Amino acid sequence: MEAMNSVSCVQWGNVCAEVFVDAVRDCNVPVMRCVFEADDELAALGRKLNCPVLSYDSDFYIHNVRYIPLITLTVKTHTKTYKEKEKQNNEDNGRKLRKTEAKKLEKRTKNERVMDTIVVDNKEKKLRKGKTYKYLDCCMYRVENLISRGSLSKEKLPLFAALLGNDYISRSAFRNFYMSGMVKIGRGRKPNHQQRRIRLILKWLKDETAESAMNKIMSRLQKNQRESLMAQVEAAISGYSNEECRSYEFFKKYYENAFEDFMENNEDAEHSSDEDSNYELEEDEDFTEEEDEIEEDDNEENPEVQDNEEEASKAVEATEEKSEDSEEPSESEDDEEEEGERDDPNDHISKFPQWFLDKLYPAHLPRFFVDLMHLRKYINNPQIEHYPYNDCNEIAVPILSLTYSLLNNVKGEEFVEKLNEDGSVRHLFFTYLTRATRVTQIQYVSVEIKEKPKFEFEPHDPNPQILQTVFEHKMPELQKDQLFKEIEKLPQDLRLYFLAIVYWMHKSQHWDLIHLHALLVCLVVLRTIDSKIPPERDIKTFNKRFGKILKKERQVRDKEAAEGVKRSIRDDLKEMPVTERIQFIPKSDCYLVQNELLKHFHMQELFKKKYDLFSSTVLHAFAELQSVVFQLHSLNALLSFPHQPPQMCQLYCGTFLYNLYDLFRNRLDVEYHIRNFIFKDSQMMFDFYSYLWQWCQQFIPSWKNAEAQQSAKTVNKKILKKKRQLERKKAAQGDNSTQAADPYADMLSSTGEGEDEFIDLNNKFCAMLKVS
Repeated sequence: MEAMNSVSCVQWGNVCAEVFVDAVRDCNVPVMRCVFEADDELAALGRKLNCPVLSYDSDFYIHNVRYIPLITLTVKTHTKTYKEKEKQNNEDNGRKLRKTEAKKLEKRTKNERVMDTIVVDNKEKKLRKGKTYKYLDCCMYRVENLISRGSLSKEKLPLFAALLGNDYISRSAFRNFYMSGMVKIGRGRKPNHQQRRIRLILKWLKDETAESAMNKIMSRLQKNQRESLMAQVEAAISGYSNEECRSYEFFKKYYENAFEDFMENNEDAEHSSDEDSNYELEEDEDFTEEEDEIEEDDNEENPEVQDNEEEASKAVEATEEKSEDSEEPSESEDDEEEEGERDDPNDHISKFPQWFLDKLYPAHLPRFFVDLMHLRKYINNPQIEHYPYNDCNEIAVPILSLTYSLLNNVKGEEFVEKLNEDGSVRHLFFTYLTRATRVTQIQYVSVEIKEKPKFEFEPHDPNPQILQTVFEHKMPELQKDQLFKEIEKLPQDLRLYFLAIVYWMHKSQHWDLIHLHALLVCLVVLRTIDSKIPPERDIKTFNKRFGKILKKERQVRDKEAAEGVKRSIRDDLKEMPVTERIQFIPKSDCYLVQNELLKHFHMQELFKKKYDLFSSTVLHAFAELQSVVFQLHSLNALLSFPHQPPQMCQLYCGTFLYNLYDLFRNRLDVEYHIRNFIFKDSQMMFDFYSYLWQWCQQFIPSWKNAEAQQSAKTVNKKILKKKRQLERKKAAQGDNSTQAADPYADMLSSTGEGEDEFIDLNNKFCAMLKVS
């Protein structure tokens, strides 16, 4: 199932989910993207496989599935030896979770140990005899422990969750129910107030059936609210009791032997978990004491409540009599009933075409495709940007419009324009949610699509030339044919990324050549170094692990430099293209280059103290590129990947990019600095960077080159001005130092060789006495 994952870089909010999917695939973990929320699918799959669910969402406790809170998981493997069953039960079997253990649990979950105790090296300290198995330490919750006292049955659990409020229905919807006196909550501090509510609802449901409880809840609401609220409650309850599991069939079909290993080890895992983790809650004395205190307000009868119950029962009887006496429905009523069945909120998935689900389930299409298909709406993800500028996602709206047009112009199901009441043509459109400029609010924009795609869209065999049409509009200086001819010279995993860079260069007004230099250096470093050596970012850990290698290699190279030996690329590698040569970069180059660049992977201390110095205008251009990459990647996925999708973890790191830009912005010759400082220890890396830079230069717009030349002149003038000021300052410091050493040096003179004439500086007439 898909889950969101936060990325520890300055930006990349748009595609953090896609980066997570790439990481999961790299680990050979089966992945599926659900149409809507994955809670129901996860619970159904967990029940079907008898497998626990690891999550932050406590709703799974009510889903009647074994639930492991992610915060209780310690990511460190432990080893245990299988033991034969003993005739006598040990004292540890069936042990209960006492108050002391509960305190221990609270302590272990305080600082999110799942993030703080990740262990990379899990080597065993001692050898064990016999058959062993590995496990992770965690806490597992079962719904049986919650209902063990008989206060609640599994059938009433979904209603209990709905009354408390969940993802489907707000707790405020039952405000009249709570105010009617059926469950007297009272007032108090917020934590105690919520606990009091839970205890009282549990107590009230204990003597009610699911049907009677629902009738009493509906009787407290106004008649015009009952129907809608009933539909919401039924939708919420159906989510907890859903047994239809599309994910099980998908994993069996899409991944070969997806459950084979799990099914073989399921019995052993269940047996060991029952022995080690089968905790049951003891009777809590405090619980019963609180109940006794609360019962004083609940034992009184409420005549108003009884009247409402009688009215509700009479209303139900009246509707039953009316349905019996009604005539047979007409054809139009039959059509309405059939349409109502088709509009069942619990069966929205069946409304999506099968070709769409085939692309969505394997997580090829991003999540926003569902909103486009189902709601005709696109919601922008916020990014770090310069607020006075237009929304950074605006640059990629043409790509998004083409994507939406394709979804609504599938071959054989093309969109047919109709006329409005005023005679105007109703074009295809979708709602675009974005932020307003210079105002702290959002706005909904209607994006109309008046032109149909240039090529017809066949989902099972799409035309790859559709992607090329993106580069035909409002790019007067771009030669599309040359672009797609030159793109073939790049590695396959870089082609889509550089298409996005070219689009960005011709559409954005906020980038400069320093942005491009930083992007290329970042690409070379991430794509080469991280694939050769462990991707370590902590400076101390890096020096601890590889300090000896660095010291030894540096001594060798310093010795060669002292002897005049120049390091060069092997002859057999020189004959290879630059793009293929990069895979033969020696690890020694990677260690030395990474050692110099590690400091740029962390936020500068200056920005931590003064956030105002952090330039949002620089980030705005990078944010625009992110939007282009995301939308182009989405269109590429819809077209069944005519280009290999890029691995963004090998191309982009926000903090590193910003620090590189900050480093290059005051350099008169950026290429010289990259050659002699960034890649001074690796000629092959510099050659790769130089090759990519030359490839990009042929597609840089002329107006941007003119801006770059003017900017270079300005920077040159500033540098020359600073040099003159520095020289004058040094000269002034030199004069001042001389005077400070002997302020009367200009007054002293020598009248003879080797003789020092005495002059009384305190007597102004001393010199006159010397006159003969």
